[in-house]
Amino acid sequence: MPPLSASAIAVEDRAAPAAVATATQAPRAVAAARIRLLLLTDTSIAFSGGSERFLRNLATMLPRERYAITVVQLDAGHHADAGRHALSGASHVDLRNLPVDAVYGPGGWRALRSLRALLREGGFDIVQSQHEKSDLLNALLPRRPGRLHLSNRRDMGFKKSARLKQAFRLLNHRFDCVVAPSQPILGELARSEALEPARMLWIPNGVDTQRFRPRQGPARDAMRQALRLGRETIAFGCVARFTPEKRHVDLVDAFARVRATAPQARLLLVGDGPLRAEVEARAAALGVADAVDLLGMRPDVESVLPALDAGVLASSTEGMSNAILEMMACGLPVVATAVGGNPSLVRDGATGLLAPPLDPAALGDAMSALAADAALRTRLGAAGRARIEGVFSLAAMVRSFDQAYQRLLEA
Repeated sequence: MPPLSASAIAVEDRAAPAAVATATQAPRAVAAARIRLLLLTDTSIAFSGGSERFLRNLATMLPRERYAITVVQLDAGHHADAGRHALSGASHVDLRNLPVDAVYGPGGWRALRSLRALLREGGFDIVQSQHEKSDLLNALLPRRPGRLHLSNRRDMGFKKSARLKQAFRLLNHRFDCVVAPSQPILGELARSEALEPARMLWIPNGVDTQRFRPRQGPARDAMRQALRLGRETIAFGCVARFTPEKRHVDLVDAFARVRATAPQARLLLVGDGPLRAEVEARAAALGVADAVDLLGMRPDVESVLPALDAGVLASSTEGMSNAILEMMACGLPVVATAVGGNPSLVRDGATGLLAPPLDPAALGDAMSALAADAALRTRLGAAGRARIEGVFSLAAMVRSFDQAYQRLLEA
């Protein structure tokens, strides 16, 4: 197989339009037999996180005339049938459950034996994994000529221990290719896991630009009314789980600064998680609880976002944020921390504003700049929507994976 590199799809963000053209060449003629694709994931695809949405989109949107897809969920704590509802209507996708608690113990060996049997049964052409358990099992599966083993890395590896990174330094050569949605992820893999450039491939995330789009008129007015947003209210929104790396406490601190000069501002937080109570307590301590709305999980995020005036993400680490993609697709200017793949999405001063991580004062100043300037919000939001349509559409992402699969199989 000839070497692959990140440049096979794109080299730098400024080359993205040409990169998408490279990634979306005309597909080969449809073969008589469909490509048999096995997708391994640690979590239930019914979850609302970015990596789960990515996998659902990929599995359901790859051309069903060219793919027979099996998804194996290793999640041990979720209802087995939840993912089936998430894949309703995708008759070409076979969803299976293989619960694994500790991959390093007997459960991991049992899962490995089950996956080996599944490979013999299914005759798969491609095995693709995401998250640590799935990647470890994929790396240990037997190889055969003509079958590809791919790892899909979704974040900067902030949860990996030093021991686990060492394990991947020893195992990464077992993957024919490691795919990531942002170049900073690949750079971190090269640094911390000695991943060879020849095994790297960058395929950016994509967003459904029909589902996530700007809305004006009665539809937007009705949602603003449902969210209790007045005509003069400037509404900032964040879609993220309440986990340490999302830094909701920094966001609340920043919002308190905004309220000092823009008392008409409100902050809407979509999501749930273990730190929700801490965030509520912080808002109360700063005296802004009456202006911070915790909306919980919302199945209608595509309707909520267009009713807002700006999006914000305060993360201390990110791979490539689906939340930012969705906010930009809805025409929102975005304030984000300059971490991971965020700067490749939010062009400072062009599609949004960037602030250093773990710096509530700088984040608050950027939010205040948007709160004070309606024309700036409009200009940045329109430019962000255009950027999503041109480079980061969901169709382009799925097409890129489709053609990467075919190119790798033909190599």
